[in-house]
Amino acid sequence: MLIIQPVNWGSPSPATELNWVQTRDGQTPASQGCDPVALLPTDSDICLVPPVLAASWHRVTLPKIAASRLRQALDGLLEDRVLTDPQQLHFALQPTAHPGQPAWVCACEKALLNGWLQLLDSQQRPANRIVPDQVPQANHVCTALVCAEQAWWVHAGPQGVRPLPMTAPPARATAEHPTTEWLWQTEPVCAAEAEAACGQPVLLETVAQRLLRSAQTGWNLAQFDFKRSAGTRRSQQLGQALRQFAYAPAWAATRWGLLALAATGLLGLGAIAWTEKQALAAKQDSVRALLQQTFPQITLVLDAPVQMQREVDTLQRLQGQTGQADLDVFLTDFNQAAPNGISLTAIQFSATEIQATLSGANDTNLPNLREALQRKGWQSRFAAPVLTLTRRSPNPTGMPARP
Repeated sequence: MLIIQPVNWGSPSPATELNWVQTRDGQTPASQGCDPVALLPTDSDICLVPPVLAASWHRVTLPKIAASRLRQALDGLLEDRVLTDPQQLHFALQPTAHPGQPAWVCACEKALLNGWLQLLDSQQRPANRIVPDQVPQANHVCTALVCAEQAWWVHAGPQGVRPLPMTAPPARATAEHPTTEWLWQTEPVCAAEAEAACGQPVLLETVAQRLLRSAQTGWNLAQFDFKRSAGTRRSQQLGQALRQFAYAPAWAATRWGLLALAATGLLGLGAIAWTEKQALAAKQDSVRALLQQTFPQITLVLDAPVQMQREVDTLQRLQGQTGQADLDVFLTDFNQAAPNGISLTAIQFSATEIQATLSGANDTNLPNLREALQRKGWQSRFAAPVLTLTRRSPNPTGMPARP
């Protein structure tokens, strides 16, 4: 995710520099800098943060009306609270806003916001999300920062967000809530002024850390006229969820657990494969041993089932018995399997194969013949008009079938 904030909000120009921070988990910075928009890093998820002085905050009670009429209702509710025509302002509601209940409304100048969005679009860096720099919150936080080339105190608390000049003493804010604990923090560039105003050390917060803190809120100013499509919002939410799962420290235990589970599964599959391989090798060794015990004259075993069948066929011929690959067995099987229209015109017989010249074979009846012969234990290949057949190797128990 790339979080950007223009240094000068009042001039949407390609030459204007923007503070930026890039993060993988949304919590820790991976890289940061300050560059014109054309030199910003590329990222599929870009979050635009308007400066704190670009937004004003208003507390209203939302009317119970249809969502399509809400923007018009906000114009009426805020007409007496803003200094310009409400039509020239962009309004955004807090994430937990409900009709009939009080809610915070963030207002900013519509033309300027639209100008920055168009500039980012023209530079192939469209903003997927717009978040305010500081938001109302339950705790009181005073942040010293530089905005519009001037140092400010920004008080964010239950009463909204209020910028105060650095010259105004912090006691002005704390006097309104004397019993409340405050968090004081400052950018390094104005740390000396902040500590002088407070009379005590102030927690340092870099611009990158502040931008990350802004992006971690649930706010999104892309509402009403700037609202993204439903598909874009779903894609954005899915991307944020995946990024959190992949990089956020809170999900580290789950990631390690899934990794351990995957590793255990792979080790288990490897162990099963090794066991099956050992069992298959043992069965192959037993078949080879049986072949050499039965036929001691065989010293080199290349294919035990084929060699065993060949030796058995030889013994059957020597004793005058019919072998599985003998010519008369083939003729019997052929006569039973051959469909009408196919006949033999010539036969060439050898100890390893039979070549039968066919007549009347075509694409319709030949597949039926070959399928019938295969069921009877014959393997065949056809090169018109010759059908070459070999006896299918026996499949000893536990041995895989040969293709």
